[in-house]
Amino acid sequence: MPMKNGNIDDEKLAGFASRVLQKMGISKEDSLITAQKLVQTDLRGIESHGVAHLGPFYVRRIRAGLINPKPNIKIISQTPTTAVIDGDRGLGFVVGHKAMLEAMNKAATTGVGFVSVRHSTHCGAGSVYSLMALSRNMIGISMTTGGVGIEVPGSRGGGAALNVISIAAPADEEPPFVLDMAASVVAAGKIEIALREGKAIPAGWAVDGKGNSITDPRKYYTDKGAVLPLGGSTLLGSYKGFGLSVAIEILCSLLSGALSIPQIVGRPDYEGSANHFFGALRIESFTPVAEFKKNMDEMVRTYRSLPKAPGVERITLAGEPECNLERERLKNGIHFHPSVIASLQKLSQELNIEYDL
Repeated sequence: MPMKNGNIDDEKLAGFASRVLQKMGISKEDSLITAQKLVQTDLRGIESHGVAHLGPFYVRRIRAGLINPKPNIKIISQTPTTAVIDGDRGLGFVVGHKAMLEAMNKAATTGVGFVSVRHSTHCGAGSVYSLMALSRNMIGISMTTGGVGIEVPGSRGGGAALNVISIAAPADEEPPFVLDMAASVVAAGKIEIALREGKAIPAGWAVDGKGNSITDPRKYYTDKGAVLPLGGSTLLGSYKGFGLSVAIEILCSLLSGALSIPQIVGRPDYEGSANHFFGALRIESFTPVAEFKKNMDEMVRTYRSLPKAPGVERITLAGEPECNLERERLKNGIHFHPSVIASLQKLSQELNIEYDL
């Protein structure tokens, strides 16, 4: 299948990514799960967490022994509505996929399902898991820990983890509501994209190790930088972003019996470790699905009908821009920065895989 309008076809890309992972010792099934979630992330425009990370992040970590290609993912404890899963340092996409399925299966039986996960690794964008619930008329919840990189109010440098929360809820005629956010003013991946594109970052996103505001994305990496918590400053409520990061940490790490991410900084045996939390709520257990979706549509349209500020054409809710972009990219293909294309071509050469994108 040729490129679409000079862009890369999503199915071809998933096939290529799957073959790369299989070359690294990942099973065909787990490779396909991971590849599909990476591509779904790119389809939705979350370019910092898609195939740009395939070689520099995941392949590199498998080679370094930080990701176990053949994990023994197992349930440690469970009740009819809850479970704790040990990921055995497997690919976070695979661990997360299986944990979210477990939460959904419990919700199908009892109405709700919650799963806390320990000893996993980076699992990409949070929304690829919360979105799984929509096809089963459920509300999906996903959370994950990230590396330490948020400045704690009153401190200097990264002290809190770059933790993420995503909540997805279905609508009827309107796009689903899909919140996918870090506990910081901006996802650290935005700084990675700015560095890739040679652009400055806005003041107020990040600081260096001494607490000075930075606009050069290189300094985030060279000067022990940190992203500011949601709110930015104590005057504007940065303690709320810090509190959100800690709340996610509790559900992902402490509830699963793991150490928090800040507690394991500098410990080689935990390098690259991540913990997760997944939830599913069966809508029918609370209210009729049709009525819920109708009310979702009406709520969205109420927000959209609010008086608009000068220069604003449309008020959007979380998930709508990504939904529209995914629809467009499924039709026309995905555009990538030349450096991402180069990294995929490099993988093709290193692993002796046909580059058919």
